[in-house]
Amino acid sequence: MRTGTGVVEEVCPNGLVRIQTNRNNLYSPCSDSMCADNVVIDAVNPIGAQKGQYVQFNIPDAGMGVKGIICFGVPLLLVIVCGILGYLLGGSWQVAPEMTAFAGMIVGGILGCLILKGYEKKINNNQTKAEITGIISG
Repeated sequence: MRTGTGVVEEVCPNGLVRIQTNRNNLYSPCSDSMCADNVVIDAVNPIGAQKGQYVQFNIPDAGMGVKGIICFGVPLLLVIVCGILGYLLGGSWQVAPEMTAFAGMIVGGILGCLILKGYEKKINNNQTKAEITGIISG
Protein backbone atom coordinates (compact mmCIF):
# COMPACT_ATOMS: atom_id res chain seq x y z
CA MET A 1 0.00 0.00 0.00
CA ARG A 2 1.34 3.40 -0.96
CA THR A 3 0.78 6.36 1.37
CA GLY A 4 0.63 9.98 0.26
CA THR A 5 -0.60 13.41 1.28
CA GLY A 6 -2.59 16.10 -0.43
CA VAL A 7 -5.22 18.81 -0.14
CA VAL A 8 -8.94 18.13 -0.55
CA GLU A 9 -10.06 20.06 -3.64
CA GLU A 10 -13.70 19.01 -3.74
CA VAL A 11 -16.12 16.96 -1.65
CA CYS A 12 -18.48 14.95 -3.87
CA PRO A 13 -21.97 13.85 -2.76
CA ASN A 14 -21.20 10.16 -3.45
CA GLY A 15 -18.76 9.83 -0.52
CA LEU A 16 -15.70 10.59 -2.61
CA VAL A 17 -13.34 13.54 -2.56
CA ARG A 18 -10.90 14.89 -5.12
CA ILE A 19 -7.41 15.35 -3.69
CA GLN A 20 -4.67 17.45 -5.24
CA THR A 21 -1.35 15.71 -4.65
CA ASN A 22 2.17 15.61 -6.01
CA ARG A 23 2.94 13.00 -8.69
CA ASN A 24 5.64 11.57 -6.42
CA ASN A 25 2.86 10.21 -4.17
CA LEU A 26 1.68 7.99 -7.02
CA TYR A 27 3.21 4.84 -8.45
CA SER A 28 6.47 5.21 -10.38
CA PRO A 29 5.10 4.95 -13.96
CA CYS A 30 2.75 7.82 -13.20
CA SER A 31 5.35 9.84 -11.33
CA ASP A 32 7.97 9.45 -14.09
CA SER A 33 5.76 10.76 -16.88
CA MET A 34 6.22 14.22 -18.35
CA CYS A 35 3.05 15.76 -16.91
CA ALA A 36 2.22 18.50 -14.47
CA ASP A 37 3.81 18.19 -11.03
CA ASN A 38 0.43 18.09 -9.30
CA VAL A 39 -2.43 15.74 -10.10
CA VAL A 40 -5.98 15.35 -8.81
CA ILE A 41 -7.12 11.88 -7.75
CA ASP A 42 -10.42 10.50 -6.46
CA ALA A 43 -10.44 9.03 -2.97
CA VAL A 44 -12.95 7.41 -0.64
CA ASN A 45 -13.71 9.71 2.30
CA PRO A 46 -14.63 7.53 5.32
CA ILE A 47 -13.53 10.14 7.90
CA GLY A 48 -15.47 13.10 6.50
CA ALA A 49 -12.61 15.34 5.38
CA GLN A 50 -13.67 18.79 4.20
CA LYS A 51 -12.52 21.00 1.35
CA GLY A 52 -9.14 22.62 1.98
CA GLN A 53 -7.95 20.13 4.60
CA TYR A 54 -4.52 18.53 4.28
CA VAL A 55 -5.02 14.76 4.40
CA GLN A 56 -3.12 11.49 4.31
CA PHE A 57 -4.34 8.74 1.97
CA ASN A 58 -3.47 5.17 1.04
CA ILE A 59 -3.48 3.77 -2.49
CA PRO A 60 -4.13 -0.01 -2.58
CA ASP A 61 -1.57 -2.27 -4.24
CA ALA A 62 -4.10 -4.94 -5.22
CA GLY A 63 -3.79 -5.88 -8.87
CA MET A 64 -0.99 -3.46 -9.72
CA GLY A 65 0.77 -6.10 -11.85
CA VAL A 66 -2.31 -6.82 -13.93
CA LYS A 67 -3.12 -3.12 -14.20
CA GLY A 68 0.42 -2.40 -15.41
CA ILE A 69 0.20 -5.11 -18.06
CA ILE A 70 -3.16 -3.83 -19.26
CA CYS A 71 -2.00 -0.20 -19.19
CA PHE A 72 1.32 -0.64 -21.00
CA GLY A 73 1.47 -4.14 -22.47
CA VAL A 74 -1.85 -4.50 -24.28
CA PRO A 75 -1.65 -1.24 -26.27
CA LEU A 76 1.96 -1.95 -27.24
CA LEU A 77 1.12 -5.51 -28.26
CA LEU A 78 -1.81 -4.31 -30.37
CA VAL A 79 0.39 -1.74 -32.13
CA ILE A 80 2.93 -4.44 -32.98
CA VAL A 81 0.39 -7.09 -34.06
CA CYS A 82 -1.68 -4.66 -36.14
CA GLY A 83 1.49 -3.31 -37.73
CA ILE A 84 2.54 -6.82 -38.76
CA LEU A 85 -0.95 -7.58 -40.07
CA GLY A 86 -0.92 -4.32 -42.02
CA TYR A 87 2.45 -5.19 -43.52
CA LEU A 88 1.25 -8.65 -44.58
CA LEU A 89 -2.04 -7.35 -45.99
CA GLY A 90 -0.25 -4.59 -47.89
CA GLY A 91 1.74 -7.14 -49.85
CA SER A 92 -1.38 -9.09 -50.80
CA TRP A 93 -3.29 -5.90 -51.75
CA GLN A 94 -0.51 -4.67 -54.06
CA VAL A 95 0.02 -1.62 -51.84
CA ALA A 96 3.31 -0.48 -50.31
CA PRO A 97 3.60 -2.72 -47.21
CA GLU A 98 5.29 0.03 -45.24
CA MET A 99 2.24 2.27 -45.60
CA THR A 100 -0.24 -0.44 -44.59
CA ALA A 101 2.02 -1.40 -41.67
CA PHE A 102 1.96 2.20 -40.50
CA ALA A 103 -1.83 2.32 -40.88
CA GLY A 104 -2.09 -0.95 -38.95
CA MET A 105 0.01 0.49 -36.15
CA ILE A 106 -2.30 3.50 -35.92
CA VAL A 107 -5.35 1.21 -35.80
CA GLY A 108 -3.63 -0.89 -33.11
CA GLY A 109 -2.94 2.22 -31.04
CA ILE A 110 -6.56 3.33 -31.27
CA LEU A 111 -7.79 -0.16 -30.32
CA GLY A 112 -5.36 -0.19 -27.38
CA CYS A 113 -6.73 3.13 -26.14
CA LEU A 114 -10.32 1.90 -26.43
CA ILE A 115 -9.53 -1.29 -24.53
CA LEU A 116 -7.72 0.73 -21.88
CA LYS A 117 -10.72 3.05 -21.45
CA GLY A 118 -13.09 0.07 -21.19
CA TYR A 119 -10.87 -1.58 -18.58
CA GLU A 120 -10.67 1.67 -16.63
CA LYS A 121 -14.46 1.93 -16.50
CA LYS A 122 -14.72 -1.71 -15.43
CA ILE A 123 -12.33 -1.41 -12.48
CA ASN A 124 -13.36 2.10 -11.43
CA ASN A 125 -14.93 1.27 -8.07
CA ASN A 126 -14.30 2.22 -4.45
CA GLN A 127 -12.12 -0.86 -3.81
CA THR A 128 -9.52 0.39 -6.30
CA LYS A 129 -9.53 4.05 -5.21
CA ALA A 130 -7.32 5.76 -2.70
CA GLU A 131 -8.75 6.07 0.80
CA ILE A 132 -8.26 8.94 3.21
CA THR A 133 -6.76 7.65 6.47
CA GLY A 134 -6.26 10.85 8.41
CA ILE A 135 -6.36 14.61 8.55
CA ILE A 136 -3.00 16.27 9.02
CA SER A 137 -3.21 19.37 11.19
CA GLY A 138 -1.06 22.22 10.21
